[in-house]
Amino acid sequence: MSLIETCVSFVLANPLYWFCTGLLLNCVITPLYLWKTQDSRIVCLSLLHFAVLYAIAFITVGTERSLYKDKWVALPLVKKARISRNTSLYCFKLKYPFETLHIPMGYHLAARVTINGERLVRYYTPVNVPNTEGLLELVVKTYKHGTVSKYFDKLKIGQYVEFKGPLGELEYDQDSATELGIIAGGSGITPVLQVLQEIIPSPEDLTHISLIYANETEDDILLKSQLDHMAKEYPHFKVHYVVHKPNGLWNGDIGYVTLEEMKRYLPKQAEDHRLLICGPPKMNEMVLSYAKELGWSNGFHKGNGSDKVFVF
Repeated sequence: MSLIETCVSFVLANPLYWFCTGLLLNCVITPLYLWKTQDSRIVCLSLLHFAVLYAIAFITVGTERSLYKDKWVALPLVKKARISRNTSLYCFKLKYPFETLHIPMGYHLAARVTINGERLVRYYTPVNVPNTEGLLELVVKTYKHGTVSKYFDKLKIGQYVEFKGPLGELEYDQDSATELGIIAGGSGITPVLQVLQEIIPSPEDLTHISLIYANETEDDILLKSQLDHMAKEYPHFKVHYVVHKPNGLWNGDIGYVTLEEMKRYLPKQAEDHRLLICGPPKMNEMVLSYAKELGWSNGFHKGNGSDKVFVF
């Protein structure tokens, strides 16, 4: 980003700061100039300057946001890219170019589309890198019988989807756990990625995180380059892949997530440890039964955000 773009971004992100600064300068410079020159035209220029500052602040602050918890906002698709055999990245344009999303960790958005006259709602977690400007980025897997996911797959550039949020329940404090175990399956990696992006780069949060990520084939592993980069860059993060139907070149764990893999890769149950789970319902049920055997408290699909075992 150039210096000019950085300055413009800061102005748009902090319009009241610039309004107050400009007003202060106006109040100081105008009387001094008038006292020194006796030129009354400075008063007109001062009033014009004030009007421009006020207009900029009003327009910027008053701009409609792209996301609300209590109402739907339609956003246009501006980019679409296939990232695996059945999954695509969808980029939607926010209301203004320097707007950034402020979504709490572990929260998601509701997306609403109209198909054959019926409004359908699904929930997705943005995969934006923190502070990405002007875009809402979603990763959506297309399922054989997925009505909404197939609708997304057929979206064309310029078409709109309605969004509302953020919504969610997860509660996390950097002092609440020394170790965090996570199990993700398929597209369940998207809310997990958001958690990782929030915790791992933070110099104040050195929570040790271990992730088991399960997929049908190695081609189904989403965002692998980002996960591998994090694991290489941050020693307190480890990722382990499990593939159900690998090709002949795969040398990682094979099959479904097992009790032994949870023992081997994830932290043991302890007062200062937590376990997060995000995947298809059958996988979640299986993993929860293993967690119970390993001493974790019972987890439920609709638990509290502060539970030691939390299912997205």
